Amino acid sequence: MGLRVARRDLVLPRLAVAYFLILKLVYALFVPPNIDEAYYWLWGAHPQWSYLDHAPLVGWAAGVAALVLGWTPMAVHLPALVSFGVLVYGLARSASWLAPEDPQRHFWVGLALLCASPLLNALTTLNYPDHLLICFSALAMLQLGRYLGARREGSEGRLRDLYLGALFMGLAGLSKYNAVFIALGLLVVIAGQPEFRRLLRSPHLYLAGMLTVAITLPVVWWNAQHHFVSVGFHTAERFNSSGSHFELDGVTAVLTASLFYVSPFLAWGLLRFLFGRVLGGPQGAYQLLGRWTALLSSVGMLALASWSAAADQVKPHWLVLSFLPFVIVAPLFVKSRWAIRLHLAWGVLVMSLAALYYLAAPLPTTLLGIRDREAVETYGQEQVAAAARAAAELHGAELIASNTYGNTAKLAFGLGTDSNVIDLSGRPGQFRLWREDLSDAGKAVVIVAPGGAAPEAFAAHFNSVETLGPVETERFGHRLTTYQLLLGRDFKP
Repeated sequence: MGLRVARRDLVLPRLAVAYFLILKLVYALFVPPNIDEAYYWLWGAHPQWSYLDHAPLVGWAAGVAALVLGWTPMAVHLPALVSFGVLVYGLARSASWLAPEDPQRHFWVGLALLCASPLLNALTTLNYPDHLLICFSALAMLQLGRYLGARREGSEGRLRDLYLGALFMGLAGLSKYNAVFIALGLLVVIAGQPEFRRLLRSPHLYLAGMLTVAITLPVVWWNAQHHFVSVGFHTAERFNSSGSHFELDGVTAVLTASLFYVSPFLAWGLLRFLFGRVLGGPQGAYQLLGRWTALLSSVGMLALASWSAAADQVKPHWLVLSFLPFVIVAPLFVKSRWAIRLHLAWGVLVMSLAALYYLAAPLPTTLLGIRDREAVETYGQEQVAAAARAAAELHGAELIASNTYGNTAKLAFGLGTDSNVIDLSGRPGQFRLWREDLSDAGKAVVIVAPGGAAPEAFAAHFNSVETLGPVETERFGHRLTTYQLLLGRDFKP
């Protein structure tokens, strides 16, 4: 009887996981890349040790996906699907020591709770560096938590867990710089807990640290070759100059958005994880590591959100390591069946509406009478790319350009190549670095600009600019947006 009840208790989580997986697959198959996805996708066509905006793993993964499936929406989203599969495998392997009394329930409920968190669901679906950060950060914390947990119970712990944790932490660092919070959290736990402090005398701790650092050396090597340009990009270049003062508006905004996107029904469990009693056994060791990782991430990101020059930059996904350590072990802290059901319902509602909104674009925006450029301009890139290619052939232009990095990236995806594509935004970006050794000066350029761009907007880049006319994109018989084609002669980079 008890077994039948237990199995019945897993029906809802399993159905929820199946539903979210279907949403992921449908989105991956049919929705073209958005501006950032297209931009990161292009990194795969230019293999480098690292990149201006982020660490290199998202670009390397995109390059492999392009070799397997070509320039298709499914290829763009393939790395996220693979990393999500690896994450699921890691959660399944960890369930036996996190919840030895009922690992099956822990796994299925935990996976359902993770999938139902709109923020984590989206970030494990989109071609952002975050899907890799989430995967390898989770694996790193689980392996290190298991190692610390064994030592907490009096044994030496398996060195395999320590070195695997270091390996995954290095891969997280190759994914996104936020991974540094895991290393900082580990140091705080080891130095602050008497039962772990003797690890400071173990050579294996330092060898594991060296392994993590060695894996992230490509980032250091590339930046050393480029005068540490990423440091400048993530400091002065990213932050506006509208003043430098501190206020709570930015903090309130990002916390409110995070409550919505992570889920209001997990809030109490998150507070228990962060500030409640530490669990006994190996679960407690994981909790300490995850707690300090989350707290350090929160302090760092919320401090930025309180600074006026950075406040508009800080978004909920910047705080992913503030939530992830809790969410991957949420069944240990969320015991209420109603909280679980409400969270699953919340995730189904939000993610269903989001998927429908993008899959059916522009019908929802037309029906609701709203203007959302990102949603409608996700589609139609092949139409405007064909028009730009035809104009380039007609006028003998060697290059095609757009006026923002995002529009340029989507245009390149529509063209199926970025070999003759340039960015006229004037902002630092990979497009400029890729073409800095090419002789583009003096060439004719077809410019693709959303809306009614005037020739004068591009006069500084050319000796002359003329309007070629508008191009309208459409889907389901409805207008998506209008692009203006222009011809610039004698390009001045």
